[in-house]
Amino acid sequence: MTIAHLIQYKTAKPGDIESQLRGYVERELDRSPPKGFITCRILKSTDGKSVAFYTEWESVEALEDTCDSAPWEACMDLNEIHASSRDDETYTIS
Repeated sequence: MTIAHLIQYKTAKPGDIESQLRGYVERELDRSPPKGFITCRILKSTDGKSVAFYTEWESVEALEDTCDSAPWEACMDLNEIHASSRDDETYTIS
């Protein structure tokens, strides 16, 4: 089952989170995509107060395997330093 995972960060520093996510995408997802990864997008709200990281995966297991990796955890930890809140949601794609 194909899924979409959305992480939303509320922040006063959207550029910092955007930069961290862009670096992660370039270093990890573009160069050697993990098994089950399909695509991703970095989204910035029109009011400039939040940033979202949207990813698509072949399965929940593929997402979970990647979330357990050191590069993913390091990127998410750095983002949380600049965020006032974080919300994760996973959706099925039909």
